[in-house]
Amino acid sequence: MKVYKITNFVVVLLVIAAVYQTGQLWLEGTTGYNFFYALAENFSDPRRQADGNVLLATRYAVGEGDGMFSVYYPDDTGNSTMLNAANRALEEILAPNDSSPEKTTADWKEILEDRCIVMQYDFMIAGEEYLNSYKNLRSSQRLERFDYITIVPARRMGEESRAYFVNSDTNECVMFRCGAGAASTSLYQVLERKEGEMLYISTGQRTSASVLWRNLFVPQWAALPYEYAPLTQEFVFERDGEPSRAALENTVKNFFRNFSVDWSTRDGNGVFTFSDSQTVVKYHPSERLLEYYSYENYGTDKNRMGLLEGYQISCNFLKNDTSLQTDIYLADIQRTINNEIIYYFDYAVDNLPVSLSQSVQDRIGQPHAIQITLRNQAVKEYRRYAVNYRTADEATEQINVQFIDALDEANKTYQAVVEEKVITDVKNISLGYHVDLAGSIRLKWFVTLYDYTFVVDTEQEQNNLTAVSATP
Repeated sequence: MKVYKITNFVVVLLVIAAVYQTGQLWLEGTTGYNFFYALAENFSDPRRQADGNVLLATRYAVGEGDGMFSVYYPDDTGNSTMLNAANRALEEILAPNDSSPEKTTADWKEILEDRCIVMQYDFMIAGEEYLNSYKNLRSSQRLERFDYITIVPARRMGEESRAYFVNSDTNECVMFRCGAGAASTSLYQVLERKEGEMLYISTGQRTSASVLWRNLFVPQWAALPYEYAPLTQEFVFERDGEPSRAALENTVKNFFRNFSVDWSTRDGNGVFTFSDSQTVVKYHPSERLLEYYSYENYGTDKNRMGLLEGYQISCNFLKNDTSLQTDIYLADIQRTINNEIIYYFDYAVDNLPVSLSQSVQDRIGQPHAIQITLRNQAVKEYRRYAVNYRTADEATEQINVQFIDALDEANKTYQAVVEEKVITDVKNISLGYHVDLAGSIRLKWFVTLYDYTFVVDTEQEQNNLTAVSATP
C-alpha cells in the first residue's frame, strides 16, 4: 500500500472515532473527556478483571528454617511481590509431572524446617473450588477444606519443591511435589527474610503445649517491655470535623462512567447520595460509612463464580476508592443462598491487623471494615468504614504481656464466663490493633478458644492480668 493510501486510511479512522466520541459526549452530557479516554476501559465497570493472577491470602509468614518467622499482610490491594512469586511457584508445583500428591498428617516441624512461605487464612477454603482455578492440576488427592498453604521452594533447578495444603481442624494434609523450575528457585531468592523488630515463632514447630497443637504464628520477645507507636485515625471524608462534599466527589466520581455533581443530594439526616440510572453511592456521616450499589443487570447466574475469580474482581474494584490509603487484608468469605459471594476485608498497618471493636461493628452494621458483594462476576454492593490509619510519630505505648500469659488469662475468663472445662483447642492467638468508638487504638492480644474470642491487654500490672472482653 502506498503512503498516501495509508494516510487516507488513518484519517478516515480518526474522523469516525471523532464522530463517535462527539455523539457519546452529546448524548451523555459529558465534558472534559478526550478520544483516548472514551476508548479506555473505565475502572467503574464492576466486572473489570484484575491484571494477572492474584493468590488469595489473609496473611503470610516467611521463614528460613531457623524457627523464626516474619509475618506480612498484602502491601498492595490484595497483592504483594512475595505473593506474586509464590503464585507462580505454586502453579509450577501443581502442574502435571511423574509424582502423585500424598495425603498424610501435617508434621509442622518437618514442613517448616527449610526456607518457606506459609499462607494462613482466618477461615476455611473449599479445596476443590480453590484448586479448580489451576487448570492443569494433577490431583487424585484433595482436601475438602483447608486453611493453610505452605510452599517450600528448592534452591536450585531440579531439586525438589513442595506445596502443602493443611486443614488445621483435622491436621490432615495433602502434599504436592515436583522438580524445581525457574519459578520455584526465583521464589527461594525472594524469600530472603528482611528481619524487623517483631519476629514470630510457630507454635506447631516450637512449643510443646498440648492446647497449641495447631500451627499459629505469634510474636515472642526475649525481653519486655516492647515499645511501639500507637495508631492515629483519619476520617477520609471530613475536613475540620465536618463532612466535605469536595472530598466525597473526588472519590465518588470513580464509581460512575460519566459523573455529574448535579446527581447529588443531601437529606435531613445529613446523608449524601450520588446516583444515576444504574448506580447509587451514599455516604452516612454519622456512621462514616461509604456505600455503593449497582442496579445493572448482568444476565443469568448460570456459572458459579470461583473464589479466586471473585477475589480478583474485588481487588480490582477497590481501585475505584482512591480515598483508601491503608493496607487491607482478606478477613472472610461467605456464600449466600442467592449465589452471591461476600468478601470481607479489614485494615492492616505495619503488618499488624486493625480490629474493630464490637461497638464499632454494631454502629456500621457489618463485622468487618469493608464488605464487597458479588453476583454473576459483578460487584453489586460495596460498603466501607471510611477511615485511614497511620502510626503516630513517637513510640509512647508498650507491651509487657507475652502470648502465653494472654492465653492463660483468656483461659481463666473462659472458665469464669462461659463454662468450666479443660481447654484442649486454641483456634488462634494474634497480636493486633483494637479500635473502639472513642478512637482509642492500642495493641491487644486476641485469643480464640473454641467459638469465643477474648481481647487481652498487652500492658498490665504483673499478677493482675484481665481479659477485657469476650465475643462469641
